[in-house]
This record gives sequence, structure tokens and C-alpha cells, in this order.
Amino acid sequence: MSSLANLLLKWKSRTREYQDAQAYIQKVLALPFNEVKQQALNLIADSHRFHTIEAPPANNPAIERLGPVLREFFSRFESVRDMQGDFYVGRSAIGDSCLRPGFVKIGSDFESSELVVRPGEDRVFIVTDPEHRLDGLPTIYHNICLLA
Repeated sequence: MSSLANLLLKWKSRTREYQDAQAYIQKVLALPFNEVKQQALNLIADSHRFHTIEAPPANNPAIERLGPVLREFFSRFESVRDMQGDFYVGRSAIGDSCLRPGFVKIGSDFESSELVVRPGEDRVFIVTDPEHRLDGLPTIYHNICLLA
């Protein structure tokens, strides 16, 4: 189950909070890409919230299997870790998914989960098993914005 789904399930029993969470998710999804990207970059610039390593790209041919937004993201960031949660993406994590054959792993979000993408695409999915229903977010920047 994705962290987004977990968040919604947690808030579902509290009607007002659940509605607020859904509204926030829809607000983030409706933002223009450049705005989502800038908001995400502002969030990860907060060293109290995120630990980031910026470094020139190393020789990792797996990065070429990613979509254009993710290739650009990983050309700047070696890794990004949420200090208040389990979200982690990094060049060292990029490789074949153990949980979803045919997908590329780019990181993890919570215990036993993987952040995965289809080869050549940017939509990010959080999976915990091979049959997990896929309901991803358009880009890594959307994932980061929803951690706020």
C-alpha cells in the first residue's frame, strides 16, 4: 500500500481530516509541474527535514532507464532522505525492483516498500508486493510535496 493510501486510510476515520487530506492531494496534483518542482526543491532544501547529497552524476547506466524528470533529478541529487519518515531515493538504490518485475526501483518509503517506476517513465509507485494495485503520482516532485 502506498504511503499516500496509508495516510488516507489513517485519516478516513476522522472525516474532516480525511477530507482535508484528499483536498490537499488534489491541490498538489492540480499544480503546474514547475510549481510542484519548485515546492519540492524548497522542501528538500530544509536540512532539518531532509538530508540531501548533491553530487555530479556517477557512472550508473541504470539512470538511463528512467524517465526524463527522474534522470534530471538524479543528475543533481545523489540521494534524498526524509529525516522525519522513511522516504529515501538515491542513485545507489536504482536497479531492478525485487517486488515488481519489469519495474525499476529508485528508493523506498516505509518498511518493506519500494518506490518504483516503469522503464522510461516518471510516474512513481509505492509497492509492497507483486500484486499491489498501482496508483502512483506523476513525478518524484509530487511525492516529495505530499510528504509536507
